[in-house]
Amino acid sequence: MYIQAKDNYPYNVEECIEKLQYVIAADDEHAGAHCLMGRIYEEQLEDFKQAEYHYRMTLYLDKDYGVVYSQYAMLLIRLNRLEEALTIIGHGIKVQGIDLSLMYCCEGMLYEKYEMYETSIQRYTEAKKLCMSNWFIETLESHIKRVKDKKTIDKKLKKKGGKKEKAK
Repeated sequence: MYIQAKDNYPYNVEECIEKLQYVIAADDEHAGAHCLMGRIYEEQLEDFKQAEYHYRMTLYLDKDYGVVYSQYAMLLIRLNRLEEALTIIGHGIKVQGIDLSLMYCCEGMLYEKYEMYETSIQRYTEAKKLCMSNWFIETLESHIKRVKDKKTIDKKLKKKGGKKEKAK
């Protein structure tokens, strides 16, 4: 039933939820079902409290369930809970078999939110080195370009701010 739910996502969310509810009712310790349910609550329903509940439940049930770390970290980054996200990323990086390029990408986004642009670029670059997908490499390159653009904007704003103070 879980496999059917996974196959339905994101094409038939209603049926996916129905199947996941059935799986969780039958086995409330199914980490994969909780993780996917968290993703649906986050991405489709924008119910972040329920998403977090299911991500936390996944980690409680299986600390080695690698997929949940990037999803939970991105939710926390979205909610500006950056210290918590950094902790989740730190734990995730230690999980055997985890996609390190994805974890470093999450870390890049976190540092981008902190406006630590150089560190962000370094993390995205590290993610690129570890990446095995051409599509994801292109995504990382677009992240790096965006951060470089932000750096340029930041420098221009600082120069403007400095000129205004001199004029006073």
